[in-house]
Amino acid sequence: EPVYETLEGWNEDITSARSIKDLPLALKRYIAFIEKYTGVPVSIISVGPDREQTIVLKEFIPLLG
Repeated sequence: EPVYETLEGWNEDITSARSIKDLPLALKRYIAFIEKYTGVPVSIISVGPDREQTIVLKEFIPLLG
């Protein structure tokens, strides 16, 4: 049986955000919800298609092998 969660949205343009500090509070809460629900930390957020529109929250260490 599906479980639905309702989360607050945001209307701000986030394409110029370059750090977590630049993101709206509702988005920060959304990220925290995803981390808590999945048990996996969010490492990267993309706010647009360009390289500089990628916000690295936590360093990602890939598992090799």
